[in-house]
Amino acid sequence: MTNDKGRKARFDELTDPEIVAALSSRSLVLVPCGSTEQHGPHLPTGTDYFASLAICDLVVAKTGGLVLGGMQFGITPIHMGFASTVTVSAATFEQIHLDIATSLAAHGVKEIAYVNWHEGNIGSLTTVASRVTQELGLNVVVAQACYVAEELYGEKMAGLTHGGAIEAAAVMGWRPDLVRYDQLDPAEDSPGERPADHARRGRSFQTILRDIREISSSGWYGSAQRVSEDQGRELVTKVADVVAGELEERFARLRTLRSGNL
Repeated sequence: MTNDKGRKARFDELTDPEIVAALSSRSLVLVPCGSTEQHGPHLPTGTDYFASLAICDLVVAKTGGLVLGGMQFGITPIHMGFASTVTVSAATFEQIHLDIATSLAAHGVKEIAYVNWHEGNIGSLTTVASRVTQELGLNVVVAQACYVAEELYGEKMAGLTHGGAIEAAAVMGWRPDLVRYDQLDPAEDSPGERPADHARRGRSFQTILRDIREISSSGWYGSAQRVSEDQGRELVTKVADVVAGELEERFARLRTLRSGNL
């Protein structure tokens, strides 16, 4: 993946001089955040990370800067009843991201955007973003890309659910070969589980789950509608367009607000 100046934009694919040159042009690093957890019989365990990485790749092509991937573990204890899940504690997640930000700040990075596609990370990302802002003096924006997808496609794809059509589309838009619709019962859908899911996501009240099987014995729920590769590419592209626009606007505002204080 390349940025708007045609340079490669993945941090781990570049040499030291190339990274120095890229950051001198735009001192922005995008950090994709996801998880490694079961997503039913039809989606890969890396669904959340792959979605955030695909969006970051498209965003950086518009904004410039670099994408620093590689941290594909998130806070996901409610999925540990399934052998395909690997979780980290909130303390570990926060410390790793603080250490990463400290390294980036030491090398002169001024802006970090966390692009997240896993709800279990949200609380800790808020903590991380606050500390990076206060302690390291960086400008930080957190993009909840999964919620952007829900705003754009929730009505068409039966909402943001775990392993439903929106998440399948996000993988389809990046690696369609990883979607195994052949392993999914064509008639399977679980609308009865959505009220229980909504109860844990409300703005005013949240029910805390111990195990995802408290609302779905199969581990996934939502519409099983089959999305195409074209629909997947459209979703990822439109989410990236929104994220890129918001990041540019918000970072510009932060630079103006803090121009006399940095």
